[in-house]
Amino acid sequence: MAPNRHLTTEERQRIRTLYFDGHLSQPRIQETTGYTKYQIRHAIRAPAAEVAPRSGRPRVITADQELELIRYVCESKAHRRMSFLELSIALFNSLLNWITIRNALYRHGFRRRVARKKPPISEANQQKRLAWAIEHKDWTLEQWRTILWSDETWVVGGPHRKQYVTRRIDEEWDPTCIVEKHQRKGGWMFWGCFYGSTKGPGIFWEKEWGSINKYSYRKNILPNVHKFINDTFEQHHLQLSFMQDGAPGHRAAGTKKDLENRKIRVVDWPPFSPDLNPIESCWNWMKDYIEDKYGLEEKPSYAKLKRYVEEAWQELPESYLQTLLDSMPSRCEAVIAANGMHTKY
Repeated sequence: MAPNRHLTTEERQRIRTLYFDGHLSQPRIQETTGYTKYQIRHAIRAPAAEVAPRSGRPRVITADQELELIRYVCESKAHRRMSFLELSIALFNSLLNWITIRNALYRHGFRRRVARKKPPISEANQQKRLAWAIEHKDWTLEQWRTILWSDETWVVGGPHRKQYVTRRIDEEWDPTCIVEKHQRKGGWMFWGCFYGSTKGPGIFWEKEWGSINKYSYRKNILPNVHKFINDTFEQHHLQLSFMQDGAPGHRAAGTKKDLENRKIRVVDWPPFSPDLNPIESCWNWMKDYIEDKYGLEEKPSYAKLKRYVEEAWQELPESYLQTLLDSMPSRCEAVIAANGMHTKY
């Protein structure tokens, strides 16, 4: 129910009966009916249940037109992206102005908001994601603890969060209110892994290694993974399975052969599923840490950036890793609820 919708006489009478005759509290009425606090309070304080005639200009758009508008907006990506004016032109031949369209959508909870960016999910990958989530939804935390989660991220200098400034309305272009946008920001690759609440190797990609590909991945990452898995087994008698995403270097035949030779068990991972990989959240934590401690330096030197990133990895709390691991059942449930499509994670 739209939170600002006016209740009918019958709905107001129901509230008044529950309150005055049933002696229910306002929170209990809200729980029972689903009406908002404002709607309940207004109905109780009114002298009678009957709805008084409303003052003001009558709506230009009819209820049927509003339903048609909502159906049209919701039926495709293209319609979702149309402005209020474009909706008026396409649906009502400009007979209703854009303000009428905006107000009608506002009444039903719609706003123009920034679209979320997510990787594309084909029908085949949707089914793979759904199957994986269903298979793992009842896993215990001890089972989740046997996975060595891994991923890489690109780290740059400068702000990571959205930047806000305090200014007057006419100071939009004041130099002190501008966040400079560099076309080619200096940055570097970082790879990390963890299981349970324990961090594994965190590797800053060295200059001399060149670009990250199937050869450099096997040479510089897999030996560290192999050693860490063996050490964990020897020290804790825990056999880890290695999770890696579907990057070209990861799924190359040579990489698969190397993993097999090293006797590293690999998790069968669904494509385009960063929302199911808890380590993804670590990168935001680290970049926020670097921004908070080292400010907004846009182009730190290679040595500085390496020091910042390695420090951030060391400071990443074990309690945070445990929280991420605890979220795995919820992540699986979210994928199932979305039928294999995008989730909030």
